[in-house]
Amino acid sequence: MNFGGHLMAGWLIANGGDHSRVERRVITLMAVAPDADGLFILGPESWREWHRTFSHNVFWIVLVPLLFLVFLPRGRRVRLAPLLYVAMLSHFLLDLFVTGWWILTPFWPFSDWGILMTDWIPENVMKYYIQLGLFAILVIPTLYIMIKNRRTPLEILGARLDMFFQRFILLPFQKKCVFCQARAFYLCDECGASLCGNHRSFTGLFRTSCKDPGHPFRKHDPKGK
Repeated sequence: MNFGGHLMAGWLIANGGDHSRVERRVITLMAVAPDADGLFILGPESWREWHRTFSHNVFWIVLVPLLFLVFLPRGRRVRLAPLLYVAMLSHFLLDLFVTGWWILTPFWPFSDWGILMTDWIPENVMKYYIQLGLFAILVIPTLYIMIKNRRTPLEILGARLDMFFQRFILLPFQKKCVFCQARAFYLCDECGASLCGNHRSFTGLFRTSCKDPGHPFRKHDPKGK
């Protein structure tokens, strides 16, 4: 399974209760944490050699959630610990049934014994049926929560990125650019005007503004100049 699939799976688990943003962030991170062994690998040969090694084993499964409990409120750690392990296990289940033609060695580096799901399920079934089916199962509830709760899986990387992504995905179906009536993808952070890609400028990281300071939206806004 790719990073996006693991991210959605962890985020759905994190949204299964009344959890704070910090709690959702930690739970979601557990679902993508096993891909740490692929972060700094350069080149396809190194990728094949090292991915699914030091962070795709039972030792990682047991230890990493314990370490991340320190980021959670003390009074909530016992209650949230099972969710951290469920999120972590979701990564391995998706890897097994979506990319099961790639061997998983749960006791690396002490043993080369591995699980190869293609011994039981044909590779083409995984690629064209299981993979597509699981992707749909993840995407549909993810979109539902995004629309209902006004947040996305990218909230684990920060509130501003989360809001920027929400606007980019949802605004085209809701608003048009105040300048040209094209579909809007951005909102001016100074006056709230809806903007298309041709009429916005970036004023900072994930911050957008109107290109035309003389537009009526800017003139009537107390902050406009």
